[in-house]
Amino acid sequence: MTRCLLIDEEGRGRQHLSEMLSGLGLETFLTGGGEDAVRFCNDNSPDVVMLSARASGGAPKDFVKRLRLSARGKPPVVFLFADTPDTEMFGQTILEGAADVLMMPFDRELLHFKLRQAGIAV
Repeated sequence: MTRCLLIDEEGRGRQHLSEMLSGLGLETFLTGGGEDAVRFCNDNSPDVVMLSARASGGAPKDFVKRLRLSARGKPPVVFLFADTPDTEMFGQTILEGAADVLMMPFDRELLHFKLRQAGIAV
């Protein structure tokens, strides 16, 4: 089963996104971010990380870089999701290794398409 870590400090929309991921067949784990998220990734090697722009303290590029550098083996596929457009932040995060950015709100079909596009079999 594909394992996904959902990182979002705010509950707003977190439950809905968790349900969408689970509905697509992903085993979903939740964390607020920071050290807990990095530790989870190091200990459990998720296939996918869904990272809220809010949960990364405004610097998702640093978080993605840290995940990539600390990964044992293949790093997870990282998707950044945000409810406010910030093209500079999005570009920097993708340059550090994020697969894509999803603007909230998005639906199950778009999420499914983006996961398949990134090579995640669901």
